[in-house]
Amino acid sequence: MNKKFFPGGASGFTLIELLTVVLIIGVLTSVALPSYTRSVERARATEAMAGLKALNDSVYAYAAGRTGANACPTTFNKLSISYPGTMNADRTVITTKNFEFTINSATNAIIPGTDCPGVTAKRLGGTKYDYVIWNPYVRGTGGKGASLACTSTKADSIAVCQSLDLYTEGAKPY
Repeated sequence: MNKKFFPGGASGFTLIELLTVVLIIGVLTSVALPSYTRSVERARATEAMAGLKALNDSVYAYAAGRTGANACPTTFNKLSISYPGTMNADRTVITTKNFEFTINSATNAIIPGTDCPGVTAKRLGGTKYDYVIWNPYVRGTGGKGASLACTSTKADSIAVCQSLDLYTEGAKPY
């Protein structure tokens, strides 16, 4: 610290001391920012998982007790749940800030206990993250019906899927 005193008794810092502090803050920020970004993306994916669970449960409730051609809902407005977001004209896609939820689009995402295709969640808006989350249950198998799967081709997205223990290499929801 500078030994000279300014009028009024205030002391000052040298330019080297200020630059050192700015450098330390820059290094700490560069270390912490990627971790923060991953945490935020993981929270977004967890939010999509909760939405998928609610929407798929609603598809299951719709299909319970129904048979034939009308057993599976083909649009979101047939479900007993409303989900925040903008619905397209066909009522088959709900778009939120971060995800696009699509009903009845994936032949490999069947709701366990039904023959109804489930809902998929595709990450929107960004070049860094691009992944799809869905229920990986396949008709006619005893697979992991209660869990979700996640897939992507981008390294950052794969890391998010792996951190949630959902990554399935090479799997596709359609």
